[in-house]
Order: sequence, then C-alpha cells, then structure tokens
Amino acid sequence: MEESSKIEEMLTLIKRIMSLIKQSFESDLKKLDVTQSQILVMRVLNHYGDMKVSDISRKLDLSNSTVSGIIDRLVEKKIVERKRSEKDRRIVMISLAEEYQQPVKRHLIAFAQKMRRALSTATEEDLDFILEGLEKLRTILEESHNPTERGQN
Repeated sequence: MEESSKIEEMLTLIKRIMSLIKQSFESDLKKLDVTQSQILVMRVLNHYGDMKVSDISRKLDLSNSTVSGIIDRLVEKKIVERKRSEKDRRIVMISLAEEYQQPVKRHLIAFAQKMRRALSTATEEDLDFILEGLEKLRTILEESHNPTERGQN
C-alpha cells in the first residue's frame, strides 16, 4: 500500500475510533447536559482537585482562552465554581461544585467500566500492541512538532 494511502487509512481509523468513543459518551453527556469538552474539564478537576485555568489548560493541551470559555459555560450551569485564593487575590481557582463531585465521579467510573467491557475480548498482547502503536504514533507526531528533539530519542 502506498504511503499516502496508509496515512489516509490511519486518519480514517482514528476518526472512526473517536466517533465510537464519542457514541459511548453521548448518553452520559445528555444526562449531565454537558459537551465532551466540558466533561474533560470536569474529569481533570475531579482527578486533581481545585486548579488554575492555566493548569487545566496544560493538562488538556488546550489554550487558556479555550479552557476559559468552557469554564464560563460550566459556571453558568453551576457545575464549577471560581474561587479567589485567600493568600493571593489575583489567583482564581476552579473547582467542581460540591453537588457535582459524586455524579461526575460516578460518570467517570461508569465510562471506564464501559470501556473495560468493550475491550474485555482483547488479549493482554492485543492491549500491549495497541498501546505500543498509539505511543509510537504520539512520539512521531510530537517529533514532527519538535524537530530538534528528533535525534535525541
């Protein structure tokens, strides 16, 4: 198969995989009335606790302005809260509203279980092979963005 055809096939497969994952998320997203981007912010807050917008941005590899917009919509829905630091009033921390902490945790656990069930037919070798391939793809893409690091790996 020609290289350009392989790349097109790979991109099509990635898009299809993302679509399948999105479908798994959608019924849960409708229950919470949030978007995929919003659930990603909620997941980070659930995992790490209160954070600054810049820290959330780094964890999600998104710009501060993108994350700020997502947070604005979550604040409107009263899912997250902005709190000024008592030590330094210039610092604003973002936190999951208390009444959403358990529902978000349940949602994330349910999604993880759904993914485990979906992957339960895969062997240990299959999972290792998939992880190795994904890691290799990530490395290649990162190196293409940072060409100076190419010779260092």
